[in-house]
Amino acid sequence: MDIELRFFATFRQAVGSKTIDREFEDGADVGTVLRALEAEFDGLEGQILDDQGELRPQLSVLKNGREVVHMDGLATPLESGDTVSVFPPVAGGEGDAGVTDDQGAPEAADDEGTVTRGKAFRGISERLAREYLVTLGGETVGEHVVEGPDWRVETSAEKVQVAGSMRLTEVTVVFTGPPETLDPLMEKFGRKAMRAGG
Repeated sequence: MDIELRFFATFRQAVGSKTIDREFEDGADVGTVLRALEAEFDGLEGQILDDQGELRPQLSVLKNGREVVHMDGLATPLESGDTVSVFPPVAGGEGDAGVTDDQGAPEAADDEGTVTRGKAFRGISERLAREYLVTLGGETVGEHVVEGPDWRVETSAEKVQVAGSMRLTEVTVVFTGPPETLDPLMEKFGRKAMRAGG
């Protein structure tokens, strides 16, 4: 199966590319992919997994825009066409009280000044999130992707248990672009999402 791998900040430098595609046997999980990456790239060896084979603290690994620590961790299964994004430890991240519990990707910057910031929202649908992004100047370019003049957003959604048997849709929105663009964009998007979640 074919997996797209995306790298940010220092990991991008270690790999020498923003994205690469790799073939893995059917049934591979996130741990299999990460072990293969460490074996392939000297600059990643020991940087993703610790001596016990666990994900290093403060790293963010996303499957299709969703943190694997909120799924099955390293045992999260993969299918052909999935995307795995790997963020090194970075300071920061985005908060928006009442809208998110910060389960998206932390902020990570590359050497071109582009940052990636992820946020998780409850109370809106993925479709509505994409509609908001279009009203903010974006254009839908894929099932889960909206692009603006100098920004890109990937969305994903899943049902999460919040209390007892109560489940809500949680939408993860991963923004990429220059900070001066993302700051106002994320603020406007957050206000729309807060009103929708009402």
